[in-house]
Amino acid sequence: MTDQPVREDQQNGQAAAGVADADGADTSAAVPALDLAQIKDYARVKRWCHLSGIAISVAYWVFWTAVAFSFVGWLDGFIDNRWLGLLVTAGAMVGGSVLVGLPLDYYSSYVVEQRFKLSNQTPWTWLVFQFKSWAVGGVLAVILVGGLYGAVWYAGPLWGVWLWIGLMVLSVVLAKLFPLVILPLFYPATPLQKPELEQRLSELAGRAGMTITGVYNLGLSKDTKKANAMLAGLGATRRVYLSDTLVGTFDADQIAVVFAHELGHHVHRHIIKMIALSAAVTSVLVALFYWRLNPYAGSQADWTGAVAAFAPVMLISTVYPLLIGPLTNAISRHFERQADWKALEMTDDPAAFRGAFELLTRMNLADPDPPRWEEILFDDHPATAKRIAMATAYETARTSARS
Repeated sequence: MTDQPVREDQQNGQAAAGVADADGADTSAAVPALDLAQIKDYARVKRWCHLSGIAISVAYWVFWTAVAFSFVGWLDGFIDNRWLGLLVTAGAMVGGSVLVGLPLDYYSSYVVEQRFKLSNQTPWTWLVFQFKSWAVGGVLAVILVGGLYGAVWYAGPLWGVWLWIGLMVLSVVLAKLFPLVILPLFYPATPLQKPELEQRLSELAGRAGMTITGVYNLGLSKDTKKANAMLAGLGATRRVYLSDTLVGTFDADQIAVVFAHELGHHVHRHIIKMIALSAAVTSVLVALFYWRLNPYAGSQADWTGAVAAFAPVMLISTVYPLLIGPLTNAISRHFERQADWKALEMTDDPAAFRGAFELLTRMNLADPDPPRWEEILFDDHPATAKRIAMATAYETARTSARS
């Protein structure tokens, strides 16, 4: 599900009428009135923050690529252990990246969100959230960097193959563990505890041939007023999460549509397809790593060259997603359209589909019609105006078929 909104002429009636939650309680006070000027202003500020963040990150790693060999050569005068040298170098580079990006992160994720009244965080809770993110990222960084250089130094001529296999195994493990280990560190999740709604959602899941371990109410409201939903996990850990901001504001029909969208991903086997796409994308990335690091492969090779190459490896890791993004985003948007259509087919309720996105318009201040270049380069969901048009097309086709 996305957080993008819809057109103004589709909003005015519901903005005035208010909304009822799944139990019938009026929650209209929690939903701001539609203000397209504010939405465009918010989108513009976030867009410049995003582009600035990319520019800062690329410039940072270009700088380190230029000075890395000198830095590691100087470090070699104090350290004669390759792993310690790698630890110091990677720690200095990655830690510096966090510090350089921190002011913009604070402005974008706290100051801007406060200005537009979307955040429930205080400066302290924002900082706690960042520390948790750094801790999780640090653990993953140790695994990834250690695995990369362990392969380079000790896995032999086929180290690139072993690296690719390790990355794919790690991605599957993380997908399975995400709802059990990582997500609870940031947001509390409890069973939905709405028997009638749960029964309705269970019936939808059954019709889709899907077995899930539960539908969970995700406590996003401790940090944000935005609403969202997602399908997370693999196999026995697969769960559907509906944010408490969504559950408390959407009516039962709208929640059913959101849930059916997540089921649409299951019906079309999008998780498996995305893993396959990731395998292809990762193979190219590993090939680029191999090109940069293979001259330093082998346990007897001089460690300084390999460690200094960490900077260009990080530059590749920063630039490559930008280059491949238009392709992967186009595939993702196609998958989202498929899930949208399946949600319409399963619920046969285009009005609820439109209503759900109308609420997301006001709750998330997401641009209904972003610049085309932005959609191509960065958006993995279709623009909301296009999704609303799909619902209208479905409704027109249904009416024609019945008549």
